[in-house]
Amino acid sequence: MPRGVRILVASTEMGQGSRTTLAQIVAEAMGLPLARVLVATPDTANVPDSGPTVASRTCMVVGGLLKACAEELKERLAGLAPSAYLRRHGPLRVTRQYEPPPGALWDDATYRGDAYATYGWGCDVVEVELDPVTYEVRPTRVTAVVEIGRAINPLMVAGQVEGATAQGLGYALLEEVVMREGRMANAQLTNYLIPTTMDTPPIDVTILEGPCRQGPFGAKGVGEMPMSGPGPAVANAVLHLGLEVRSLPITPEGVLECASSSTENEPTSRRRR
Repeated sequence: MPRGVRILVASTEMGQGSRTTLAQIVAEAMGLPLARVLVATPDTANVPDSGPTVASRTCMVVGGLLKACAEELKERLAGLAPSAYLRRHGPLRVTRQYEPPPGALWDDATYRGDAYATYGWGCDVVEVELDPVTYEVRPTRVTAVVEIGRAINPLMVAGQVEGATAQGLGYALLEEVVMREGRMANAQLTNYLIPTTMDTPPIDVTILEGPCRQGPFGAKGVGEMPMSGPGPAVANAVLHLGLEVRSLPITPEGVLECASSSTENEPTSRRRR
């Protein structure tokens, strides 16, 4: 790889695409080809403490710091290509540490104040079918809408939304934790059900962009929202069938118990939204 810019952060790549996203932010800020930006392996012996790798803060907080570093680096290079600067002056390193936005107040002792600089928004619509014989609830289509500030990499954003929505459906319908004597009794994939491709319906993803000034190029991040919406959406869809199931996951046993205690309607196989 040609000499260029090296990113040193402790944020871990777990399949969410952070290596690509962070490199894109730096490349864009410096006006460099993406191939000239290298993301170092997050070995704590070599990279600074960047806090936990938790969803949106990677893109918004760490990405924002990297954008500031890149802008400072570009200014200090004074128009020289990184390789030319290296030959003349040796390596150049720029470090930034997070600071709360101006006007943000937070009290660590009371956990009160401005916990976040801004918020993302999401909405899920789930269509379900209810089998009147087995009482199994099956999702047939999901529409997931997320407002994330700006999509640094739209393809990766759509992939994250699809994957997290599938996880959220698992939380809503399949993933039942069984506790016995204070321990999880079904802690193996043989008896803890997670959704497969056969359990995942078509997912329509809509990305809305309302850039915020706190994030890099207006980005807020997408990590949390697609996980949060499917559960309530499925529960509301089942409620439209006349069954008020009050706990997740909504298993056939739970639906049967709810239907048995209902004095109004028997569940039908109608599709409802």
